[in-house]
Amino acid sequence: MKKTILVMAGVVLTSGLSWGLGSDNLITLNNSLRLSWNDNYYQAPTNKTATAAITESPDIMVNINRETTFIGLHYRPSFIWYSNPSIERRHTVQHELDANLNQTISSRMTLSVSEALRRGIQPEMLDRNNALTFPDQSYIENTLNGNMGIQLRESTRLDLSGSYYILHYDTEAIATNSNYNILSAGLALRQEISKATTVSGLLNYNSTSYRQAQVRSANMVSLGGGVDHSFGPRLLGSISGGYQLKSFELASIDGQNSPYGNFSLTYLFNPRMRFTAGGSYSLWEADITNYASQERLSTFASLGYDITARLSLYASGGITRGKYSANQAAIPGAVVIEGANQTSLTGETVMDGVDTIYQFSARLSYQLNRHNWIDLGYAHTTASSELRPDFDQNLYDVGWRISF
Repeated sequence: MKKTILVMAGVVLTSGLSWGLGSDNLITLNNSLRLSWNDNYYQAPTNKTATAAITESPDIMVNINRETTFIGLHYRPSFIWYSNPSIERRHTVQHELDANLNQTISSRMTLSVSEALRRGIQPEMLDRNNALTFPDQSYIENTLNGNMGIQLRESTRLDLSGSYYILHYDTEAIATNSNYNILSAGLALRQEISKATTVSGLLNYNSTSYRQAQVRSANMVSLGGGVDHSFGPRLLGSISGGYQLKSFELASIDGQNSPYGNFSLTYLFNPRMRFTAGGSYSLWEADITNYASQERLSTFASLGYDITARLSLYASGGITRGKYSANQAAIPGAVVIEGANQTSLTGETVMDGVDTIYQFSARLSYQLNRHNWIDLGYAHTTASSELRPDFDQNLYDVGWRISF
């Protein structure tokens, strides 16, 4: 609670001070009030628990813009009340804080730093037998990114980057196997070969450390390259790829060497309609506790359409497919917690499996006047897995947004 008060006080103080810093500063205050309906709050395969919810979200943005410096702060708390009395935490507060610093050091050197802090709650999870797996989970997620850009020549740029990621759960039973940190460092050398095309060479190192489940800790080196190309005024594309080498803390877990790749395309039909699609394939941290790694394939697409000057439609969808191997079983001596269809990790071979998540969302926004909007939203999630419970979830909402 003290941390929350300090965060809020800092944002409010910064907002108040910036009023007197000149016309280049912008303070934006927004608020949204949303009524929603969730048909499967606990993400259960059967005996679903439905609930309505009221969410109140004030939104504070502060931008300080100087000749060589930009500072941005964005704080979004959410106060949520659930109507169903069977939900353990019917009143919750969640927090999102983003901070950005862009600094021009010289004509050839720039520095950017960003911070993203999330304090939230996830609902409890049920297994295939509809038995409680985890209780409600409070967690902190924090990402700190830094980048130093050096313009070596007019057409050549070197980017040095680093990041530190933290995911920590409050509940000890969950924290034991799921709390981890990721320390990353990388460099990218970019060469503009024409006004439409830039090529790059990429090198990155990741070190993932689990708080107690050290057998899941790993180091990974990625080496590759990429191309950014403008096919014309309406079509933009980006592709990158290379090779990853991953080694694990536990010698009995086989290392993984795999190619990786990413691509995206953006097409501007006209000034009112834009479409983006892409995909990626790489080694990734395991979402299922008893594995140390996964091979993740993901695809996505999004559409933005300004139907009229006041009416806008936004839609997006994606598929994430995680492939898990018995060779990356991480916790010997434990029973797979998701595994009513699994066997013990000792004495028998853990099965390979695929875990797939399908997601779709759409939002229709109507601007009533200069300061007020009405939103209608829908989101669907389906989980289809050989390793943990299947479920499907639908979320409907209507909201009112106001900008002061």
